[in-house]
Amino acid sequence: MSLLPIALAGLGDPADARITQIQINSRALAFGGASFGSVGQYETLRGVAFGEVVPNHPLNEVITDIKLAPRHAHGMVEYNMDFWINKPVDMTRANGTLLHDVPNRGNVRSLELNVGGAGDANAGDGLLQRQGYTLSDNGWEGDLSTGLQIRLPVARNKDGSEITNRIRTEYILNGAPASTQDLSTPPAYESVSTSKAGATLTKRVHQDDARDPISNGDWAFADCSTVPFPGVPSTKKICLKGNFDSNHIYELLYTAKNPMVLGLGFAATRDFISFLRNSNGASTGHCGRKDRDEARGRDDDDDGLEGRNHASCPAAAMPDNPLGNSIKNAIIYGSSQSGRWIRTFIQLGFNQDENRNLVLEGAIPHKSSNRGAFNVRFGQPDRLSGCMAGSRRRACTRGSSRARWCRSPPSTIRICRQ
Repeated sequence: MSLLPIALAGLGDPADARITQIQINSRALAFGGASFGSVGQYETLRGVAFGEVVPNHPLNEVITDIKLAPRHAHGMVEYNMDFWINKPVDMTRANGTLLHDVPNRGNVRSLELNVGGAGDANAGDGLLQRQGYTLSDNGWEGDLSTGLQIRLPVARNKDGSEITNRIRTEYILNGAPASTQDLSTPPAYESVSTSKAGATLTKRVHQDDARDPISNGDWAFADCSTVPFPGVPSTKKICLKGNFDSNHIYELLYTAKNPMVLGLGFAATRDFISFLRNSNGASTGHCGRKDRDEARGRDDDDDGLEGRNHASCPAAAMPDNPLGNSIKNAIIYGSSQSGRWIRTFIQLGFNQDENRNLVLEGAIPHKSSNRGAFNVRFGQPDRLSGCMAGSRRRACTRGSSRARWCRSPPSTIRICRQ
């Protein structure tokens, strides 16, 4: 695969969060070279974005463990993440709106808004493309090993020692029995050791059934995929003698170590969108141009931005924006897990960047009646955040919240604000 670096690290003010490098790994015509009316052809860019945030900034302090993350020489916390951009080849034909899709477990979903669209290469009826939207995605979820990923720092205690905590994880198999499971979704939260001291494994058929303890002699922190029980010792896997089956909910309590700073995915997404539309927060889609009031020659006081569109263009060196200055507005879309993530993104105050510029004008959180474990220590966003799993009820995962009745019993079903 060819490597097309756009720019190296920006040399800007170390007090500002920013995207420091955009690395484009591939650029290709999309959808078999199909043309979409007056907008023309689309192309897809794939690559890696590198960034850094100010851990002590008031907008970032909400990120769990951000102050325990490692910092570089200038005191910033770094990350890098995969991105996907689908845009008109000729950006002068774009409609000026960025539709940012929040990947669902690493998968691009925005093309599903087109009738018949799917994945990241099937445009279906091409509605979004005919309208001239620019689509983007970036990795945000730390507990993934496939799809669009983000590489997050691991938090450590102030003295440099490993952070440990007792956590819970569940295994519900939908297929054939298996001897071995990852302790949690890879990259797994490792056990502090292969010792089972203090760890418990139980099973039950339904969520509210009594937990049936499994003898410590019948399971191990080990990999039995190639070697029979007790297998090869491992701090990342669990092996059960006689196999895990599809008729039980298995629950493991163990002491894990090295939590990722999961909430950094919120700031990374905020800053990536800000970069695509503002060149690192210089102005909300209007860097070097008049804002809406200036263009009309009056202040209608109808945008509620209180001058945030007046920020000056950045003076510091920074990566070139693959979208140029074409983006004037941004909206965000996500379904199910991704919709819950959007609700949490807004709730935690990430719809403004560190320069206090607006990030998004609109949000489409589809099928998102609760939150998820997106900003908690040892969170597991990949797990179902609700209280159902297939045909079996399961416990809500840590960090999630349920939809609630507004009154009981309700005469009309509606979702209350949390």
